[in-house]
Amino acid sequence: MTPSPNPRQPSVPKVDLAALRVLVEPVVVAYGLELVDVEWQSTHHGQVLRVTIERPLDDGAAAGETVEGAAQPAGDAVMVEGVSLEDCVKVSRDLSTVLDVEGALDARYNLEVSSPGLDRPLRNVRDFRRQVGRLAKVKLLTPATDGQVVLRGTITGVEGDEVSMTVDGKPHRFAIDQVETAKLVFELPTQSKKTSSKQAKKKRPRRA
Repeated sequence: MTPSPNPRQPSVPKVDLAALRVLVEPVVVAYGLELVDVEWQSTHHGQVLRVTIERPLDDGAAAGETVEGAAQPAGDAVMVEGVSLEDCVKVSRDLSTVLDVEGALDARYNLEVSSPGLDRPLRNVRDFRRQVGRLAKVKLLTPATDGQVVLRGTITGVEGDEVSMTVDGKPHRFAIDQVETAKLVFELPTQSKKTSSKQAKKKRPRRA
């Protein structure tokens, strides 16, 4: 008896992300925002079109962030304002209309519009410039001068297409095209626990 063939698994629809980006970006820019990324993902809930947006870095902040040795990002005020829930709702509403009118996606999908997460990837010079003064983890395509491939330290400056970091107190400099992967790193502040005299364990009185 010939075994019956296995049922065909549903194929994941292919999407032209470059073409999608062309449709998405004008909608985002119309609200004075910046398009960070467009992703097409398959989840157990179905297909998801994930659009990431943020506030643009103004020229003044960008110029300030190129100063090496900065302890705080000069454009921090821009980041604090961030993208609001209302921004995401507006972009999602208009973007959904544009995608439907253009017939950009044949498959059923869920549209998600959000701002970058805390562990956001750093993909270009602008991303690094925005995060000057922050802790990051960078994996290089070729080893640095001291042999390290993975650098974990503070982004101290961006000049042209080169990024400067301080790793364990030592300066490092590398071209953006030498970066394989990079993302921000967040560490929770450690709190020293001091036991006060009141909290100290009291000795029990001896029984007579």
